[in-house]
Amino acid sequence: GNTAGYVAAKGAILALTREWAVELLPYAVRVNAVIPAEVSTPLYESWLKGFADPQEKLRQISRKIPLEHRLTKPEEIAHAVAFLLSDRSSHTTGQWFFVDGGYTHLDRAIS
Repeated sequence: GNTAGYVAAKGAILALTREWAVELLPYAVRVNAVIPAEVSTPLYESWLKGFADPQEKLRQISRKIPLEHRLTKPEEIAHAVAFLLSDRSSHTTGQWFFVDGGYTHLDRAIS
């Protein structure tokens, strides 16, 4: 609950990624979005401390992440961004690049 603003903003990012990819195509500008899920950061650790048992909450969340049952590392996000900025992704635009251990799309595997 109380996440309408957050959800709307995320939806706008996805829509704008696709729209800007089309609009900026004549200028050879590529537009992609990196979409992480649960990332191990100091802010995330601080959020976990708000629970009665932070370690148990982390275990519950980690179990829902299909690949290795762990949070995404910040450097994994950085690697994705570096790839998208490199010539290795020169034919990639308008894409949503999920870096989340399968959390978003593989929820059927954990249900």
